[in-house]
Amino acid sequence: MKLQNKINIRFLLVTLLVFTVAGVIFYFALDRVIDHNIKGILKSRKTNIILYLQHNKTDSILLGSPDRTIFIRQIAKTEDHSFISDTLAYDEREKELIPFRKMVFSTSVDNNYFEVTILQSLLESEDLQGIIFYFMAILFSLIFLALFFLNRWLSDKAWRPFFKSLSLLKSWKISENRQISFDQTGISEFDQLNRTLEEMIQKMQTDFVNLKEFTENASHEIQTPLAIIKSKLELLLNDNELSGLQHKQLHDAFESVIRMSKLNEALLLLSKIENRQFIEKCDIDFCMLIHSRLEYLEELFALKQIEISVQLNVPVIISIHPMLADILINNLLNNTLKHNFNHGKIIISSGINEITFSNTGKPLTIDPSKLFRRFVKNNNSEESTGLGLAIADEICRANHLRLNYTYLNDLHSFILSC
Repeated sequence: MKLQNKINIRFLLVTLLVFTVAGVIFYFALDRVIDHNIKGILKSRKTNIILYLQHNKTDSILLGSPDRTIFIRQIAKTEDHSFISDTLAYDEREKELIPFRKMVFSTSVDNNYFEVTILQSLLESEDLQGIIFYFMAILFSLIFLALFFLNRWLSDKAWRPFFKSLSLLKSWKISENRQISFDQTGISEFDQLNRTLEEMIQKMQTDFVNLKEFTENASHEIQTPLAIIKSKLELLLNDNELSGLQHKQLHDAFESVIRMSKLNEALLLLSKIENRQFIEKCDIDFCMLIHSRLEYLEELFALKQIEISVQLNVPVIISIHPMLADILINNLLNNTLKHNFNHGKIIISSGINEITFSNTGKPLTIDPSKLFRRFVKNNNSEESTGLGLAIADEICRANHLRLNYTYLNDLHSFILSC
């Protein structure tokens, strides 16, 4: 989840909580004010009724009001009492039972005792309370929406420099060896981040150039003496005066030099892949590439009398540097050949966005999870440098591909998928 969305969600939750608490407090406060107001009205009417009783003779006192909200009845002498309660009464105008606040009290005038009942309708108060509540709910909703969009607009504006810097970083490639400069944002945190990034990028470029020059120079300097040693050994091996033991020793040294030369080339290639020096890409049909490589390996397969089954009916198109595509396919095909039995078999098949290379061979003696590590070999064969699968895996990583290994039905399978 984006940080901006996370902040907006938290802001909305806090705002909603504040508005909810404020709404509840407002509702109960309004209810208390209305209740206090109704009690005030009842007390005022009580005072008026007492004055009415005091200024009129007993036989001329009306025992009820025309609107049927006041009822007076003469009672025997009793202790003064007064209480307020809620009740339901039939309203002629509304034609239904509606809630009323009822006050019952007793009073005496010239040794005459009366009990008075006053009804005060709560319908208007409830209607007023509902109108005010809904009005405040709408107002709170509008404020909530206004704050949401205002906060979103302000967040977009505040985070714009960050996303601009992020876009610039995404477009930057270390292999292009170009300087990168961030604009001043006016926000101290972002400016500090941009300055730190500029320093890091400058150091990364310097380290990259130094590492690239070192690997290239080291490879060149190593290859030159290796080539000289190889040529000298070839001359010595052609000397007919050598004894059998001497010839064997020189041949072993010659094989070691060849192996060291291959190892040096493989390590240099790995370094170039890791440094992302293969930038240019194009769409390559891997099925056609495999067919062309199989033609070159026909004689080697024939020497071990390996049965080959090719089922590349589904085209698999991958965007990759052509040289890396060649190396990847060659390494996988060579792996099926080197680690196969005589009279064994190889099955190469394609599916949707994947190609499977399967071959017979001895079961693994190492942990399959270590198969793609450098210098990890299933056997101690001197023909293998232990870097073939490591190079294939690194090519896949650099091009967002996946290379997985399975062992099923006595078949080693490497699945290349995109």
